[in-house]
Amino acid sequence: MVTYDSEFDYIDSATTLKAKVTAIDAVIDKLETTLLKAATSDLFEEYLLDDGQTKIKTVYRSVEAITKGLTGLEAIKQRYINRLQGRVVTMVDEKNFR
Repeated sequence: MVTYDSEFDYIDSATTLKAKVTAIDAVIDKLETTLLKAATSDLFEEYLLDDGQTKIKTVYRSVEAITKGLTGLEAIKQRYINRLQGRVVTMVDEKNFR
């Protein structure tokens, strides 16, 4: 079993963009659960992501820090998805609209 000190190390260990997106999804899912717990109690300071193969333990001091982390991860995930799929613009003639 591999243990990581931070989300960065866990995401950085992925070798392909698809694997990085999958790793970010796993971290985002756990952070959203942590955010729900923190929003109701405001006493939650850390979370542990354990999927059987890896462990990540991270400490957050406030709900704002968790929200900031989520926002950043979602932006990075979208950047990776854009690299995978590319940005495509389809031009359609106005005569094709009803």
